[in-house]
Amino acid sequence: MTKPLDPKSIVTKIVVFFDLCSSTSILEDLLASENEDAWCALLLELKEFIRVRKVSDEFEMYKFLGDGWILLFEPNKRGEDLMLLLAGIAKEYERLHQEHIHNRLSTEIGNTGLTFGIDRGKLMKVTMNRSTEYIGRSLNVASRLQSSIKEKDSSPQGKVLMTRAAFNDIGLKADTGYKIDDVTRKLRNISGNSELKLKKISLFRSPAIRKSTIQLKTTKKMSPTRQ
Repeated sequence: MTKPLDPKSIVTKIVVFFDLCSSTSILEDLLASENEDAWCALLLELKEFIRVRKVSDEFEMYKFLGDGWILLFEPNKRGEDLMLLLAGIAKEYERLHQEHIHNRLSTEIGNTGLTFGIDRGKLMKVTMNRSTEYIGRSLNVASRLQSSIKEKDSSPQGKVLMTRAAFNDIGLKADTGYKIDDVTRKLRNISGNSELKLKKISLFRSPAIRKSTIQLKTTKKMSPTRQ
């Protein structure tokens, strides 16, 4: 008898793929000094931070890949809200890295932080062995985008690379205060390896962060001069 097909459906999602910079080098260093538990602690605390945020920001923690996660959002997610969330995750990673990792490293690692790739599109949602899986081009594109950020960029941490279509769909405007650059990349096995026009966003040039910086400067100016 032919086995019935597993349930499947077509859904539209914003796909966010993020990676921990230099994670292999960090883990090799920690293993050499028998400090690998520090890396496990960082990953577990970062996972918990994301898990708590997914309740209020309404997204799915789809998959952990050993050195990053795939997050899935509904297609109506506001661009500014998405950027603020990703900036929050990146800042939390920096805090955890400083707490658990920085003072335990014995070699110069290089860039540390998070890099993000984003695309938006249709995915096939299927059930395999009682687990939910997604299949589709946007997953591959988001992965390639994330890995392509470091090309032509010596400080890729805290930055997002996304397709122009995704940028326009989430309604992120060029005048919102983020540093947004037009860039091009060739993504392996995507669009015939042709050069694609993309958007690169620096998360730490956001309006919220800029406002807090202005408030801090104002407070310092108003403080009485010490005698």
